[in-house]
Amino acid sequence: MRIFEGISKSVNYLIDFLLPCSCIVCMKEIENGLICADCLNLIEFPRSPLCPHCGRPIKDTKTCEFCRYERNLDYGRAFSLYIPPADKLIHHLKYRGKTKLAEFFGIGMAGVLKNDYYLKGGDILIPVPLYWWKRLRRTYNQAELLAEVIKKETSIPVVNCLVRVKNTKTQTRLDNIKRQENVKNAFRLKRGYDINNKKVIIIDDVMTTGSTIKECARVLKEAGAGEVYSLVAAITP
Repeated sequence: MRIFEGISKSVNYLIDFLLPCSCIVCMKEIENGLICADCLNLIEFPRSPLCPHCGRPIKDTKTCEFCRYERNLDYGRAFSLYIPPADKLIHHLKYRGKTKLAEFFGIGMAGVLKNDYYLKGGDILIPVPLYWWKRLRRTYNQAELLAEVIKKETSIPVVNCLVRVKNTKTQTRLDNIKRQENVKNAFRLKRGYDINNKKVIIIDDVMTTGSTIKECARVLKEAGAGEVYSLVAAITP
């Protein structure tokens, strides 16, 4: 099984090498890169007013529907909205091995951080971990890749202090309540890490209901973190 997977990856590499570059969104031929200028210009960004806990656009409420009773995640922001074409780019980053997209999103996220009053005061970046088996199969964690790019842009250190102890099923088709149940007690703090009174920024690729990040925030708060923020590549509107 692993041999066939390796062959498949090699074939895909040769195809990418031999064929002309094309935009991974619209498939239009481009000279270099992964996305054309037209598709790049279609990416939408969160605009005020925003939910103070997660950064999701809101209309006439103080928080979004998912953060009304939130107590662990103090503040959050997102680089883009998880709608076309950003959603397709995230999919390619996450499942298609297009790790170069981490640089694009990471630089954008760093820009958000450097211009945000709360985020720029963060002490450490903590990427949301994958379960060890999923990490082994994928060979990388997209949240870690994003965090490393942000680190280069901001000099805020990355601390991989969380471990995923449950192999949770995919959240894609679960409602908000089932998402919360799915990730309950899925994370813990690794031994030997002191985050007492630290301002931590949780890094991830996508936030939908926020259940995963909020569970991470709960663990970090219980471990003594002072303030817990989040920064994601994309958020559902």
